[in-house]
Amino acid sequence: MVRRCGSWIALASVLLLLMVWQSAAVPLTVLYTNDLHLRFARLDSIARLISQERASGAAVLLVDAGDAWHDFRLPTTAVWGADRMVEWMNRVGYDAMALGNHDLYWGSARLAELAAAMEFPLLCANLQPIRPEAAVFSASTTVVVGGVSVRIIGLNAEELLPYSAYPGLRAVPAASALRRELEAATEPAQLRLVIGHLSLADSMRLAALVPEIDVFVSGHSHETTADPIRVGETLIVQSGAFARRLGRLVIDVGTTAGEHRLLGHELLSTEKAPTETGRGLLQLVAVLGAALVCGLLILL
Repeated sequence: MVRRCGSWIALASVLLLLMVWQSAAVPLTVLYTNDLHLRFARLDSIARLISQERASGAAVLLVDAGDAWHDFRLPTTAVWGADRMVEWMNRVGYDAMALGNHDLYWGSARLAELAAAMEFPLLCANLQPIRPEAAVFSASTTVVVGGVSVRIIGLNAEELLPYSAYPGLRAVPAASALRRELEAATEPAQLRLVIGHLSLADSMRLAALVPEIDVFVSGHSHETTADPIRVGETLIVQSGAFARRLGRLVIDVGTTAGEHRLLGHELLSTEKAPTETGRGLLQLVAVLGAALVCGLLILL
């Protein structure tokens, strides 16, 4: 009889603990993009999906894993596209963006202009400024969404960086940068999220080296994850490229870091609207015309 009572008490205790955990956990929806590369024809579709998610009442965190502002495959769009992309990202309310290797191709002066126009943090932890004025981005940030504190750390690809254009920056190993940002946090966060402009393979390697990361939103390699990849307790996702999909990851976030449960994940397909090639051509002609006029004035 005593043994039976003890079993019931143990079962009741487990159920009570589960009820307490469920009441304390908070569902958080992470919407994510990567490698948008100035594909404006799909941005209205992405914006509608974001609005629908927020209208549902969900707590939404919106992040991008880099390479939004530049694409050498679209030279005419690049003439006017970066400013417009920043305006769009401000309008739909991104919470943070990682610095991509293509974003660096603008050079330090232009990158500083774009970063100044942003209404959300531009993040990169593995490029450190040699001089304070050299950095136009932060290593990490903490945001609170739906009562959940999220520590977001940015990373850039470790190859093909245009170092000559950024003499005030030095690259450090991504794993060391991650550990530094986690240790430097003044307050514990409930969710630790990396937006890394890194391939799935590199993200998996980092997740094994730094297991404290809860979620890794990756990019650079233009891959897709129909289901999140698990490395230990870390969830790794990527949405492909060129704005064809919006990633949607739903997590039940526990009160303690690392106590989280995956509720769902999907890649939402977007629709393509008519392109605006003419706008880029007109502005390119205007720029070339202005350059020609300046050249003639100098000769005269």
